[in-house]
Amino acid sequence: MSGPVMRIDLDAIEENARTIVGFCAEHGIEVTGVTKVTCGMPAVARALIRGGVTAIGESRLENIHRMRADGITTPFWLLRIPPLSAVDEIVTSVNVSLNSEMGVIRGLSAAAQERDLVHDIILMVDLGDLREGIWPDDLMTVVGEVRDLPGVRLRGLGTNLTCYGGVLPTRKNMNRLVAYQKAVEDAFGIRLDILSGGNSSSLDLLRRDGIPSEVNNLRLGESLMLGLETANQTLWPGARRDAFILGAELIEVKKKPSVPVGETGLDAFGEKPVFRDKGPMIRGILNIGREDVKTNGLTPLDDKVEVIGSSSDHLLVDLTSVTVPRKVGDEVSFLPDYGALLAAMTSSYVRKEPHRSGAPLEKRGLSIAVFGETSSDIADILTEDLISLEAVTDVVRVSDTDDVSEFSGLILCCGPDGSLPGLLAKSPAATGPLGLIWFTQTPELSPLLETFMQPEIFTPENTILIGLREAGPKTMGLIESRGIGVKTMEDIDLLGLRQVMRSALEKASSGTGGVILRYDAAVTDGGNEGLTKRETYLAMELAARSGVLRGMDISGSLPVVNADDAAALRRYVGTAFGKKILNHWAK
Repeated sequence: MSGPVMRIDLDAIEENARTIVGFCAEHGIEVTGVTKVTCGMPAVARALIRGGVTAIGESRLENIHRMRADGITTPFWLLRIPPLSAVDEIVTSVNVSLNSEMGVIRGLSAAAQERDLVHDIILMVDLGDLREGIWPDDLMTVVGEVRDLPGVRLRGLGTNLTCYGGVLPTRKNMNRLVAYQKAVEDAFGIRLDILSGGNSSSLDLLRRDGIPSEVNNLRLGESLMLGLETANQTLWPGARRDAFILGAELIEVKKKPSVPVGETGLDAFGEKPVFRDKGPMIRGILNIGREDVKTNGLTPLDDKVEVIGSSSDHLLVDLTSVTVPRKVGDEVSFLPDYGALLAAMTSSYVRKEPHRSGAPLEKRGLSIAVFGETSSDIADILTEDLISLEAVTDVVRVSDTDDVSEFSGLILCCGPDGSLPGLLAKSPAATGPLGLIWFTQTPELSPLLETFMQPEIFTPENTILIGLREAGPKTMGLIESRGIGVKTMEDIDLLGLRQVMRSALEKASSGTGGVILRYDAAVTDGGNEGLTKRETYLAMELAARSGVLRGMDISGSLPVVNADDAAALRRYVGTAFGKKILNHWAK
């Protein structure tokens, strides 16, 4: 590992969501899943949605844009009190916002009315935590004005506890919230359909039947991510604490005293460190520090490892008692608390690796389905080629209209161009959305690229175009608006194909069910302006070795115009599916 890494188990997050959402549903409560601690990572949002949340809550508009660009259509709640300067952006990108300032609500009203929209708002009531919220004495006045504003619709009331003042949710303050709801409904003759009773700190009260039945929404983040109810920091029954694991590398391991030698003063952070003399110890230094994470929020997975201090770049640990001696280059893993997770996910120095916890793709067997028209010579030839590969156990030749609902192996698509998304929609070839690496030089790719960008098939977050020399205005607009990754020929020239491909594989496989490689033959032109043949082979070799390949699409390369191009295409396909470069089929 070249730096600290946060490994994110998406299946664990989904399990936590399913467990806690199910419990809340038994009490008539819907859950808004909060993604802000992961900076709005789309893969995490999808895990929460699979787990049953009815909306996604976020505090940053940038994160909401990121998830929307990735094709997530679940309603979004803006949890942070809206800034007046962003009302135009909010009414066009957010379904519901939490509000406490009348001036901002007027701004939302004007912005929505100008666009012929209706924006839903929830008024936050301060029950004593002294963070956001209308003081109860002013609630009726605010509701009276909001009710008469065009462009906004009052959906309900909410409150926030434990975030600033540490005020705990209790039966008493929850009943106060219900009383405010009833007072508003009676005074104005309206129906408030949402009563949001707080965050993960409300779960313990719910378990003790202390939350009134009128409360029908909770905004949960920490409990879904870390499995903890936050009032007492206890593990929720049936939830998992290991959805996020931080790994750091030992960069020094030495036997040293446990107390500094010489006069001591303040450290680099202006603090006076205190040391306990434990005699000589095996001290390890890890490549992570306060610039990356809240170091006092880390718990070593190995209970024989003890955190003893940190600087901006380093974390010091006592390795004296470990069962198996640690050496330089070894990884030490930690469970982060909420603050440490927030800091690590925000840090650009910590690599994020979302993954599914199922069996590795390379262990699922090499059964390949070749999709193509029944009259396709190239499909027939490729079927015969793939049968000869040692690692392949089965090759099935099917047409685009055949039933593939029972097939779960790898896919080679050589049917009509653009048919792959439809094939994948019918096949359980992967769990959840896939990553897409597309080798192409086509300047105007937008219509076909839009066909591929289906949220349950491919997501922009995990799509990378490799080999572009130029892009038409529509394609460029699509790339920028959806956040699609691009590695141009200039990137390949500067970084080399190996580095570009490794980066693309990491991005495409992050949090997905695997990767589809799409190859347009025109990208390989002998190195005139595109890839050389050797670079193309290398790309296919790296894809084959990655263990994440779920299939290949060559439909954009057909029909093949001559025998030489057809032979090269066959060799590239064979390489991607495991054929070694020195053992290609003869032309």
